[in-house]
Amino acid sequence: MLRHIVLWSMKDDAERSLDELLDDLRALVDDIDEIKALSCGPLINDAPHDAALCVDLRDEDALARYRAHPAHQPVLQALRVNGENLVVGDYTFPD
Repeated sequence: MLRHIVLWSMKDDAERSLDELLDDLRALVDDIDEIKALSCGPLINDAPHDAALCVDLRDEDALARYRAHPAHQPVLQALRVNGENLVVGDYTFPD
């Protein structure tokens, strides 16, 4: 299994709210079959980021399909426009 993690902060002048962005991320489960599990939410600890996304996928090929999927593209674009200080980490773990 592969875990894809994204941390980000919202820009002060973000066009979309964090809640809207998180709702759009959660909706990806309905459209992208490669997703085995997805969770996201605002961070509750004192951190330099506002939110986190965690997506579990089968392997690196599934991650590539997830990233290229048409349903992912507008959400990724919204994250790039409204977010900053993005940190992405991917790692494998036994299933």
